[in-house]
Amino acid sequence: FPESHAASFALLVYASAWVKCHHPAIFACALLNSQPMGFYAPAQIVRDARDHRVQVRPIDVNHSGWDCTLEAAPGSAEGLALRLGLRLVSGLSQDVAMRLAEERAARGAFTSIADLARRTPIERSALEALAGADAFRGLGRDRRAALWDAAALSAPAPPLAAHEGAEAAPRLPRATAGEQTVLDYAGTGLTLRAHPMKLLRPQLDALGLADTRALAGAPQGRSLRLPGLVLVRQRPGSAKGVVFFTIEDEHGIANLIMYPDIAERFRATVVTAKLILAEGTVERHDTAEVPIIHLLVRRVSDRTDLLATLHHLDDARWDGIVARADEVRHPDYRRDVRPAVRL
Repeated sequence: FPESHAASFALLVYASAWVKCHHPAIFACALLNSQPMGFYAPAQIVRDARDHRVQVRPIDVNHSGWDCTLEAAPGSAEGLALRLGLRLVSGLSQDVAMRLAEERAARGAFTSIADLARRTPIERSALEALAGADAFRGLGRDRRAALWDAAALSAPAPPLAAHEGAEAAPRLPRATAGEQTVLDYAGTGLTLRAHPMKLLRPQLDALGLADTRALAGAPQGRSLRLPGLVLVRQRPGSAKGVVFFTIEDEHGIANLIMYPDIAERFRATVVTAKLILAEGTVERHDTAEVPIIHLLVRRVSDRTDLLATLHHLDDARWDGIVARADEVRHPDYRRDVRPAVRL
């Protein structure tokens, strides 16, 4: 870098690192309220905050505003909890969120989904978006019950029956842990429940696969087979064709390096995979205070199919959840991809 650019960048990095170290809740809240930005999606920002002792509270129609906010929380880092905002609800407009917050401030908390719908007339799609984000749990209605309520509020009135009486509430089946996690991702782009890789771990263990903890403790030169969700994939112009991956599991992140011949050989996986299995050799440099560790990849395979075992969610939705970065958003690397490769 030119000296002036390097100095400016170093100052930003130092200031950001200082805030993140001493005020992790404030830092995470600010990043979430600045989305979309950078390489990392809200799921990774929230995971990192929780790793640094920040208590994260879910989206709630009686507590969340449009932006993420901070609440008093003894025992959490800085004594602050991070309350997720309605901006994270997929399909919910800022106008609707602001109307909810204003009505709540003027006349008090909502007592039920019907109360919310009556006091703040909103479209069925907005009710369903809030229900899909599990934002009514604080009212005693889980996701499935809330979706049922939202549909009932929008349905035409039934014909008058021969006898009066309230219809019995349906007994809806409980969602599995996998369904809850996937639906959290679909509704908000993140989950405060189990990480997808944790739910897949029994299958991965049966295949004899490692995790990011094994990579962190592995010696130089050890061979590992490491699966993970794709967070970032880059091919910087200055890297002479080298592709850099960042992947995540329930324990942390790992950095992968693919030389041009490997990236070309496994081009379809490099471009499209949401969950990959990387096989390679551990490279580590322990001279720094914090060791620099990555996996030098010799083979990679697409295991996105494993995500479908949690709950059905189409590829396009997973793409928006787990794969970020300029290489995906502005894919110079894809320009010469053969037509046979599905993008």
